[in-house]
Amino acid sequence: MTSVQPTPEDIRKIRELATEWGKVVARRAFGPQGPGLNVNLSVMEELALEVSRGLVEGTLHTLLEQQAQTLGTEHPCPDCQRLCPVQREPRTLRLKGGHQIQQGEPFCHCPDCRRDFFPPPARPRPGRPRL
Repeated sequence: MTSVQPTPEDIRKIRELATEWGKVVARRAFGPQGPGLNVNLSVMEELALEVSRGLVEGTLHTLLEQQAQTLGTEHPCPDCQRLCPVQREPRTLRLKGGHQIQQGEPFCHCPDCRRDFFPPPARPRPGRPRL
């Protein structure tokens, strides 16, 4: 499994994509004619903030779910090495700006040792150090 870090150019292009989606949202919210003169900046800003929260929530949910799927279905207990199923537990993530989202966090429980543990990330490729 390779680890891909987006480049500054990738991030710029993604932001441009989000800008285009903002135009779609504006048309969906106010129609093709846009907001009337009775809609003030405060209302438009609140809409934009809710859209950005939804975009952040959807992006993080998808990325965290993709990471979790790489864990597999079982992991050995760090103490006794018994294979334990990977389960999910709800967790509240507090994001920058105070926004909170719910996410299912992977964890394992060993019935022999009676302990919970978090499964380790995927093993690095041979010759690659674990940081």
